[in-house]
Amino acid sequence: MLAAGCSVTDIKNYLGHEDVQSSMVYLQMDLQQRRKIQQRFTEYTQSVLSRNAEIEALIDKKEEDDIMTWLDSL
Repeated sequence: MLAAGCSVTDIKNYLGHEDVQSSMVYLQMDLQQRRKIQQRFTEYTQSVLSRNAEIEALIDKKEEDDIMTWLDSL
């Protein structure tokens, strides 16, 4: 489901879990999928949030490692 583009929330609901962390135990993502999610997150934040220094710092290239570390923790 994840590879097909379903959100983690959709998967959580489909599995009947109350907490998304329960669903995350079952999800395995390769590096390509993580980068795709990172790109979608960046595009989403750029489209819905007004530009300011803090937002720019989040999407700045030097912050990619922090985002990837966060994704690894999922």
